[in-house]
Amino acid sequence: MKTRIAAVLLALACAGPAVAQDVVDSALSDLNGDGLRERFTLLHYPGADTADLIIEDTGTGRITAHDLVHSPDVPGRIASVDVAPNGSIRVLSMNESIGRNRWHQTLTIAYRNGDYRIAGLTFEYYDTLDMDAFGGCDLNFLNSKGFAWHGSRKKTAITHDQQAVRMVDWTDSTELPKVCFAP
Repeated sequence: MKTRIAAVLLALACAGPAVAQDVVDSALSDLNGDGLRERFTLLHYPGADTADLIIEDTGTGRITAHDLVHSPDVPGRIASVDVAPNGSIRVLSMNESIGRNRWHQTLTIAYRNGDYRIAGLTFEYYDTLDMDAFGGCDLNFLNSKGFAWHGSRKKTAITHDQQAVRMVDWTDSTELPKVCFAP
């Protein structure tokens, strides 16, 4: 018995210290339809440039979307999680202080085809020095429809070819659809 305890303590000591993390925000919703709400938690590791989204209570174990959004560790960068009126999860992030290019992004997460997927994207940007350089998009990845606007407040209905991707395959460095930016 003492040998087994010593082996566990030795293994823990060799694993190194646990990495500290900060819970940025959390929300509950039953996306997978099993009657139990999953917990969606946005985690930030101090010093990291991005934050992870953890899904717990899925019935199949913990799911982690690594580096999902920009780090909220920098003043003016904000990230949060909330529940949309239809029960989908929204992960919001923004940059309101770094550089001249400011932006707001919302990723909508839904459960489709046995996976948590990025089902939609709303992205808005503006340049603090060029008042005519602004625009954005609001895209539904499930039905290939959406809206785009550039240099005016008028939104134009569009179709696009971006498909809903698995949440774990999306990262902060995933290239946004070109339709979200001025031509």
